[in-house]
Amino acid sequence: MMAGTIASASAADGSPTAPAESAPHIVSAAQYTEEGGADPQSMAPVGEVSPAQGASVQELTDLLTKTTGLGLMQAPAVADYEKVGQSLTFSLGDENVVRPLNITRLTVHGDVPSSVLSSDGDTTRTTTLPSGSQLFTATGNDGVRVSTLSQDGQLTLWEAPAVSAQHTYGTEDLVRWATTVDERNIPASHSPVRGLTRAAKPHCQLIHSKAPYLHGGWTSIQADAQMLCNQSGKANFEASLRQYQGLSIWRTKDVRGYTNAQGQTFSLLLHYECSRLTSSGWIYREDIGNATLRNGNGYWGDHNVWSNTATIHCA
Repeated sequence: MMAGTIASASAADGSPTAPAESAPHIVSAAQYTEEGGADPQSMAPVGEVSPAQGASVQELTDLLTKTTGLGLMQAPAVADYEKVGQSLTFSLGDENVVRPLNITRLTVHGDVPSSVLSSDGDTTRTTTLPSGSQLFTATGNDGVRVSTLSQDGQLTLWEAPAVSAQHTYGTEDLVRWATTVDERNIPASHSPVRGLTRAAKPHCQLIHSKAPYLHGGWTSIQADAQMLCNQSGKANFEASLRQYQGLSIWRTKDVRGYTNAQGQTFSLLLHYECSRLTSSGWIYREDIGNATLRNGNGYWGDHNVWSNTATIHCA
């Protein structure tokens, strides 16, 4: 039976309660477990990340940039995950300040636990859009996350990490953008395009941690990155330390970068203090995005560079 009207509902702790319809829904972690849902952490990455291509990817990219008024900071990426399949990621931002906006798009075939869309301690809210999609908002110390889940299983997560108080996208903006994109309901999938080449002058080399690591104790997680160029120029270089929530969704724990900086060598050190109270380890990775350098001789750029993952226990 196809889903009908979805009632807006929340549990006492702010997590959504599960409507009875057959379409996928965002539900509380407890409800998801009762339903026998697969452990989100078991949905591990498979293979390498690569640039996402195809007409539908370009159509969705154009919609995201037009809706937000932001620029695409690195090429859209595609990766495969166990039990999930293909997941697309888009990184938008402002060229004048380190203020990333990460967007994840995937198709789900069952309910989604709210725990992968929020952090512990977040204030959460679930509503229903005129399209019938669910809208889930989560705000807290890690930043703002807004998710939409359509009746046909299109899950779109908007993540605005808490970089600084003055450089944060507002919840109202994210809700407005997410609602606009949901109304268009553009499905997107990676379709490789043959014969693409990329010219690059000057040339830079990216060096980064093989995987995030514990440093100086049992709770300090770090990762480092460098961009070394053979010529000086104006650079944009950004890296983030991310924690895997499951279902192909990653949460940003730290982000640092350079914006329109003049130079030839650029170094970053990412840092996150995790909690000793965590009973099991989390999976972490380092992402390098928006690595570009321009000068009078031309342009160099690289995108979608991820480190290996590391399971780290803070104990």
